[in-house]
Amino acid sequence: MRKPEKITVTTFWIDWLFLPIMLGAVWLILRWALSDLSLARELVVGEALPAWVVPIPMFISATAFVIIGLGMIIREEYWEFRALYSGLILLSFSCIIGAGLILFSSLRGYGGLGVPGLLNFIGLVLMSLTIVLPARVDHSSMDKVIRSAHLWFVLLAVCVGFLMAGMLLGFPYNFPRFALGFGALFFFGLGLAEISFKKTSFPWLIRLWKSHIGGREFHDNFPESGVWRIKGLAKLMVGISIAVILIIG
Repeated sequence: MRKPEKITVTTFWIDWLFLPIMLGAVWLILRWALSDLSLARELVVGEALPAWVVPIPMFISATAFVIIGLGMIIREEYWEFRALYSGLILLSFSCIIGAGLILFSSLRGYGGLGVPGLLNFIGLVLMSLTIVLPARVDHSSMDKVIRSAHLWFVLLAVCVGFLMAGMLLGFPYNFPRFALGFGALFFFGLGLAEISFKKTSFPWLIRLWKSHIGGREFHDNFPESGVWRIKGLAKLMVGISIAVILIIG
């Protein structure tokens, strides 16, 4: 992928659709962060874990969402992918920090997080791995990529399931919800792409991590099928459902 000399703005409607969605997610994450900060002060998490540490994963996630949202409206693929790549790295890092906070709190006996904490810990660790997993996918054939795509979405669903269960069982803090939020965005965005292009959207994720495998033609070589539109619609509905549950919660 060649580095272009300039940066221009795209006119593709799907890319522009994501900017207000991402900025809305940033607003929601910052509200959750302030709520967690207030709750941590009330619960007195302990001298070894200051209250201001608790919302750090969400502040990192908010920054990542801004970067990804702005990156989506860049026309030049080189700069767009650099922005998306940076955002995904930050999201994976925020999951690890969130899981570390839960583990530390459990080991030190702060808050009695119990089963909900364990579920969120597993969900955050798995989500961190899920984000970077496309970097390890064997892309030597279309069949291998498509099989990996199915397995990746199953793993994403498992992550969302653990995080959703932890939230519904009454985990006191909001910070695991940021992972649920971008889990919803994965389903929403990749599902929307499959509806639009009638082919698997997973190769786009592979290209974010492996820019050397080629440009748009790598994705263009995958076969079109109406079945992918049905699968994309299912993923889109899952993403919307997760978002609705988060907003209601």
